[in-house]
Amino acid sequence: MTPDPNNRPGGPRLVVTCKTANKVQFFDAETLAMTGAIDMPASTHEMVRSAGGGAVYASVYGGGIFGRNANPDRRVAVIDLEVRTLARMIDLGADVAPHGVMLDRDGMLWCTAELGNAVLAIDPATGAVRSVDTGKAAHWLAVSHAADKVFASCKTSDFVAVIDRSGCEMTGRLPIPDLAEGLCVSPDGGSLFVCAHRTPTLYVFDAATGTLRDTVPIMGGEGKPNQLKRVRVSPDGRFVCVSSLLDNHAAVFEAGSLLQIASVATPKGPMGFGFAQDERHAYLCCHDDAVVLEFELTTGRITRQFSTASGCEFIIAY
Repeated sequence: MTPDPNNRPGGPRLVVTCKTANKVQFFDAETLAMTGAIDMPASTHEMVRSAGGGAVYASVYGGGIFGRNANPDRRVAVIDLEVRTLARMIDLGADVAPHGVMLDRDGMLWCTAELGNAVLAIDPATGAVRSVDTGKAAHWLAVSHAADKVFASCKTSDFVAVIDRSGCEMTGRLPIPDLAEGLCVSPDGGSLFVCAHRTPTLYVFDAATGTLRDTVPIMGGEGKPNQLKRVRVSPDGRFVCVSSLLDNHAAVFEAGSLLQIASVATPKGPMGFGFAQDERHAYLCCHDDAVVLEFELTTGRITRQFSTASGCEFIIAY
């Protein structure tokens, strides 16, 4: 099986987006010392590594937050990981507030266009863009190569958009009665995980058929309604991690059994996950307190933490 480019094993270095500081920062994963920083032209949110692994594509979202984006941007940054510099920008052609980014196995970059009610398929080499109308504001996305589909959560709407990857067209909707938030696909492409916005619930779908397999309660937080939630599966496929921003809480599940094995109180504003090189630890960006946690996947125990510039949202170990 070809490895999923969106679920690569971790490495000895870290790259973090610090969106309210308009920075991208670099750290040594062993010492947690900062090794570099880039001043970004605007607020930068999500990242994915390039096909060759030597760069990341980072969405330049612009000012504001979802639903209140006062100064939206139109670019995806290409950041060279070896020299830790901003190499170039890809212009998407309109001020669409790009956010979620994922790569497919053919090297095509997929990106949500929040203000365009669309998902974009971008050729990173030429900058050519194809737009897929999702009908509502798409915020995050995930790719299943096994099912040849792209999924986009429309977080103010009660569905996940289903897109045929090869045909580059929307083919269906998966219903999420409590509104669709964060989502991800397992590394084997077989399972789609979707967090609800209104309730502490994790939906699990068969990625190929769209059949709902399970709904799983997220235990341990306050269960506040209408909050941002993120979900990622570890690169080895063994663990599912969920963060709940208003609850200041993270949960870890066994992917096979869907048994919740950890409940973690976090600093303020937990958001994006990354996974360590040793396959035993993960990282969690706590946006509002500008710290990243390192924790054990099997227990949820916090082992270390380090400070970043303000607004850390997303992290990759490479």
